[in-house]
Amino acid sequence: MSAPAFTVRVASPADSRALESLAWLTGGSRPPAGTTLLAERNGVPLAAIRLTSGAVLADPCNTTLGLVEALRFTRYRIMRQGGQTGASRSLLSRPKQGLIVSPNQP
Repeated sequence: MSAPAFTVRVASPADSRALESLAWLTGGSRPPAGTTLLAERNGVPLAAIRLTSGAVLADPCNTTLGLVEALRFTRYRIMRQGGQTGASRSLLSRPKQGLIVSPNQP
């Protein structure tokens, strides 16, 4: 059975509480500063990744390894300079829109 898809979008200032909560659940670390990608399912934040450093915050009770791997792959597609980055790169230019990602097929 495949895991349900989730949405990846650029975190906004309105997501600061969600990022603080994920940081606390991750072990008390601070939320990442700078551009951060947020993965959510049904509007519930599950994980976040700092775009520049790759630091990951994840809810250990609701996050699968596949979700974190797919989030890392989405970051990779944004960060690399060549290739087909179209849908991923558009996340940065239109942060309110999300990118639907399946943990099984990033």
